[in-house]
Amino acid sequence: MNVAMIGLAHPHSDMYLETLEQLGEVVRVSLYDPDEAVAREVAARFSKAAGIHSSLDSLLANADFTHALVAVRNDQSVATLVRLIGAGKNVFAEKPAARTATEFEDVIAALTRDPVAFGIAYMNRWHPAVQQTRDLYRGQAIGRLTSVELRMVTTQVGFRDPHHWLFQREIAGGGILSWLGCQLLDLLRYVTGDEVASVAALLATTSNEEITVEDTAAVSFRLSGGAIGNLHAGYLLSAGAAGYRGAAYDRAVHLRGTQGTIAYRFDGPLVLESIAPAWRSASPRMFDFALPSTAGYGGAHGVDIVRTFLSAAPRDPVPAGPVDALRVLETLDAIYESDRSGTTVEVARRSFVARTLEPKR
Repeated sequence: MNVAMIGLAHPHSDMYLETLEQLGEVVRVSLYDPDEAVAREVAARFSKAAGIHSSLDSLLANADFTHALVAVRNDQSVATLVRLIGAGKNVFAEKPAARTATEFEDVIAALTRDPVAFGIAYMNRWHPAVQQTRDLYRGQAIGRLTSVELRMVTTQVGFRDPHHWLFQREIAGGGILSWLGCQLLDLLRYVTGDEVASVAALLATTSNEEITVEDTAAVSFRLSGGAIGNLHAGYLLSAGAAGYRGAAYDRAVHLRGTQGTIAYRFDGPLVLESIAPAWRSASPRMFDFALPSTAGYGGAHGVDIVRTFLSAAPRDPVPAGPVDALRVLETLDAIYESDRSGTTVEVARRSFVARTLEPKR
């Protein structure tokens, strides 16, 4: 299989290349970046490199590939995706895949015209603890959902290069929520099957860094099933190494229902407390996960997600697809509008998408 890596200077590009190194079915990887010097440096150390290109015209005219992994700036993502889709290439997009849901409509339109396999990098979906949480929740271990707590806190902006485009609103679209909070918003949808129906948000830049996006966020929300919840996100920790690989994290998911609670911190065990008949026990149940040390974006489960995408035909089910990308962007749009307006905002859902792009069953 021949693949293209689109964008080589993104914080996750090297991780994607490590993922491709581990996939035996991937033989050749064409490299694209508008900065030819960056492409040459990557090619010199990447064993599967099959030529470098500094324009999409050159890549599409001269490289033989069927699938592309796309990791470019958020303001360039939609145009890049649309171009590749129009050329009949299957695409796997770095999240969030656009700055806004309205921008992403162009990707939806392109996929409607030219169906190809489309995936988005919400890698947490296949984390074993997330899979366990989903199984427990959908197995009625905690009854009807009533409350949700989500936390995504990481190393301060100063450890991550405040001059990077990720911290410029006109390029990135948003800050901590667009970069990391989106992962938990998708995880919540995946686990519960509910959509965020309305939001009330307070966002701020609490660091002294000269950035134009939020580095701290407190979001309250109501789900379509009636439960209420909150998401706390921020670049707030004073621990961790410089860069993205050495960042420290404080991440947690708590789901509370009429018959129990599921609590998981990403650096510890998953804990179930339940009075549901099939799950009742005298003490909490604990689930430990010994994850293999695997290079690549998302570790071993990230490798599995990319492998699954590479084997998918157009409109086959994929771990996360275009509708999932759009739903998270719709929620982010409502969050940013809530902060601007100081009001609770209903999330505007595009109903036509479900009819046109739902995967085959």
